[in-house]
Amino acid sequence: MSTSSREAAIGLDAALPLEQDNTDMFYALTKSIKQNTKQNVKMLLLTAPGERIMFPDYGVGLRNFLFENSPESAIISRIKSQVRKYLANKITVISLDVGKGEENSVNRTGQPNILTVKLVYQINGYKIRDAVIAVETLPQ
Repeated sequence: MSTSSREAAIGLDAALPLEQDNTDMFYALTKSIKQNTKQNVKMLLLTAPGERIMFPDYGVGLRNFLFENSPESAIISRIKSQVRKYLANKITVISLDVGKGEENSVNRTGQPNILTVKLVYQINGYKIRDAVIAVETLPQ
């Protein structure tokens, strides 16, 4: 179906992971500021430095910290610097908690090396607060 026979899709960005979506033309799109911002925060946390083309310093790279004894302060520092560099005009960090896996999560996943990050933020220019909880383990 050509774009002239149907209205162009309206969205902010491609929703990740990419999924074919006939409603949005080719791929599903993020439809709200909240949804788009949450996706951007997750990408920043989970992308490893060097993984994004043309932005070699982009990303926190949580997986890189999995086997360190006490990486919490280094992770907090990295998250804050990455947010300042890449998302400062979009979000304000309200709270940030980083921890190694508690006994419950270790028992549930069977993985002794778990990192949990809870980032609560406000979207600048909007009265929208949201949170991203990222849990990083080794792939199963």
